Amino acid sequence: MITEKRHELILAELSQKDFLTLQELIDRTGSSASTVRRDLSKLQQMGKLKRIHGGAKLNQSSLLEPNLADKRSTNLREKQEIGRLAASQIDDDDCVFLDAGSTTLEMIPYINANDIIVVTNGLTHVEELLKRGIRTLILGGEVKATTFATVGASALKTLNRYRFDKVFLGMNGIDMKYGLTTPDEQEAIIKHHAMELGTQVYVLVDHAKYEKVYFAHVPLLENVALVTSAKAMQGVTFQYYAEKYNFIGGTL
Repeated sequence: MITEKRHELILAELSQKDFLTLQELIDRTGSSASTVRRDLSKLQQMGKLKRIHGGAKLNQSSLLEPNLADKRSTNLREKQEIGRLAASQIDDDDCVFLDAGSTTLEMIPYINANDIIVVTNGLTHVEELLKRGIRTLILGGEVKATTFATVGASALKTLNRYRFDKVFLGMNGIDMKYGLTTPDEQEAIIKHHAMELGTQVYVLVDHAKYEKVYFAHVPLLENVALVTSAKAMQGVTFQYYAEKYNFIGGTL
């Protein structure tokens, strides 16, 4: 088993129990004691778990996600610029998936394309889309209290009915080693499936998302472009990301 998959498995197992012994983790991963110890050390350095004598427990802060109100008030000007850039990618007659989240929400005032259809799992997006006269479809399912996103089997079943010209996704973290991540596994599943259903996929990330790692991994497909800000592009580590990802950059 590759390192990344072991890390995901260890975190998934720990999310089910408050504490697991070293031997339990060895049994669950099918790895040697030395390998699991190295994994635990790395995950502790990342802030994902806390090693305790004889085992480990999950660092709950790695699972926590700010509520939408807090997100909307953070880096607002930057998110508005990213939203404007992302909205400019929408053409007349496009079928679009618009992910729940504070940055994708900022796209809506800048959508000027005509005769488009937007499918979304963001309850906060619906009113703003309808105000602009945009035909809007909402995914059914369980509603998350923190992000007002619909998730779960019903949302996924509805999503799979559609195919999209453009898919726009928010993301909590982007890291050179661990890629795209989000705190909630159910939202990660929706994001991943939406990617697979889109001809062109855009992931929106402000400067605060770089070098952040959360619980649930979202596999990156080849048709993905990242929409980011001038502030992010001026960061000292941005050049390393630019070598790996296709970016559409902003001007603030």
